[in-house]
Amino acid sequence: MSDTFHGIHFNVAGESDSAVESAGARPLALRAGPSRTTAPSFFTDEEAAARFYLGNILKRDTRPTVRGLSAPDRPEVVPDLKLRDSQRSPLTNTSVVRFVQTKSAIPIFGSRAIVELDDKRELLGVDAELAQVEGVSPFAQISPQQVLEGIASEAGVKVEMLGKVDAPELTFFHDDANKSWHLAYYARNISVAPANFFDGLKSHSVGRSLAERQPQLDYLVDAHTGKVLLFWSSNPTAIAKCEGLDEDGVKRIIYANVNSEGGFELSDSLRRIRTIDFGGEDIETATPPEAPIKSTGRDFAGLHAAVSAHFNAARVMDFLRSILMRDGVDGKGMELISYINCTAPAEEPQPEWHNAAWWKRRMWYGQSKDATGQLRSFARHLDIIAHELAHGVTEFTANLVYLRQSGALNESFSDIFGVIISNWDWTQPETGGDVARWTWEIGGGFGEDGLPLRDMRDPSRTGDPDHMDRYIQTDKDNGGVHTNSNIHNKAAYHVLTASDGNGSAVFTPRDVAVLYYLTLNRLDKIATFAQIRATLLNVAGTYFAGDPTKQQKLNGIATAYRNVGIE
Repeated sequence: MSDTFHGIHFNVAGESDSAVESAGARPLALRAGPSRTTAPSFFTDEEAAARFYLGNILKRDTRPTVRGLSAPDRPEVVPDLKLRDSQRSPLTNTSVVRFVQTKSAIPIFGSRAIVELDDKRELLGVDAELAQVEGVSPFAQISPQQVLEGIASEAGVKVEMLGKVDAPELTFFHDDANKSWHLAYYARNISVAPANFFDGLKSHSVGRSLAERQPQLDYLVDAHTGKVLLFWSSNPTAIAKCEGLDEDGVKRIIYANVNSEGGFELSDSLRRIRTIDFGGEDIETATPPEAPIKSTGRDFAGLHAAVSAHFNAARVMDFLRSILMRDGVDGKGMELISYINCTAPAEEPQPEWHNAAWWKRRMWYGQSKDATGQLRSFARHLDIIAHELAHGVTEFTANLVYLRQSGALNESFSDIFGVIISNWDWTQPETGGDVARWTWEIGGGFGEDGLPLRDMRDPSRTGDPDHMDRYIQTDKDNGGVHTNSNIHNKAAYHVLTASDGNGSAVFTPRDVAVLYYLTLNRLDKIATFAQIRATLLNVAGTYFAGDPTKQQKLNGIATAYRNVGIE
């Protein structure tokens, strides 16, 4: 986040009683009893409560950017903040109310104001990034149609090639490089890309990125001049107990629906997952089938790729629901569809396709030949599957822009959850197991010279930076999202392995998973490394409130980030 944005971080557990009371809230020690009978009348819902607390906190800030947002005559009304959403978390029994800052009713790109409330609508914490927009007119001089025509021209195609897209919307955008504000059109999910977009592009996971074959990009276009200011990829995806051997020859217990013929099909209605055979067809041209893979008996014999895909999808969904208390990838119970036996002849000859990807909000698995010439599905790699599905979770939460530091964080969150889920010890779900036994690689053997794609413990092993001193400034690969992500990966590794003076773990893997998930819900589009550190500390302050080792835990996080140069 540029210096143009001013951060506000307020955590009830870390503030004095007088500061908490000045925000209109009760100190934690007074909350054990019933709800306040004298609560203001505008506490009718979470949004009203959040606005009340924000108004009081903003009034305390002397910076012009922040002072301009408060209304002294009516402190419960916080102007220029538009409600984005309000989400209830069963994980913490709290509500997170998210606002975006506006000026002249136009959203400010990258702004946020996040308020967390307890079950009695009492304040727990605030994280905000607010800006003062100056020197730019709020009136557009070109139309949304002209914006689309300009994007098409930038990509060297006719505007008809864009197909049916939603009309671009206005936003204020700050260009950090030129230190200037722009009124911009925000165009989403555009299916063409400028020619130089593919220079230095790396894959999300194993093989070549689908973005090169069917790109989906978001654009910011100056609403006065029509100049393309920024663009980035918007893709970074009755029950019976059955069994079968997976791709590694391991017997797996899987759950399938009983169909009308008395057989079984890989559609688990409890977890809402479905596994489908794409039949070796081209994913770019063939119509995706809908029917799940079937078996006449409970043993899905010989269907190794299907068993791997179904079993590993269930592992990720179980982790989301039982550990993070999240209802599926989108948080609203969407069905997770997995396609096996996918090919992309435009990239490589059938039947091989070296990829596993979250794309169009579904999972797609290719296959490669092993040393014996036998095809083996990429559905066998849980770390990569968890990584890809975490991109989906990010899409439905912070929706981090896939560019520079926010794009690196997008990748890093996927690596963090990929490593945690693939190493999770389900015999110890309360803690997640002992990290001393963990594997810290993502995509083992898929990098150059047989190395992994990434190594959280030692990023230098794959030639990637592990400290801000070695941050790579580049226009390639969306600003180096797959390289610079390793700096934050190393910080997360330090958090996961933090120990006290006696050598005991400061955090359990479950603690870390929950903290990063809650932090992801508090971030917004263009978060930076420094911003995530501040937000993570704020989240931890609430999460460990009342824990006698809270300060030790906060110090552990601060040290982990300091060790990689993130302050």
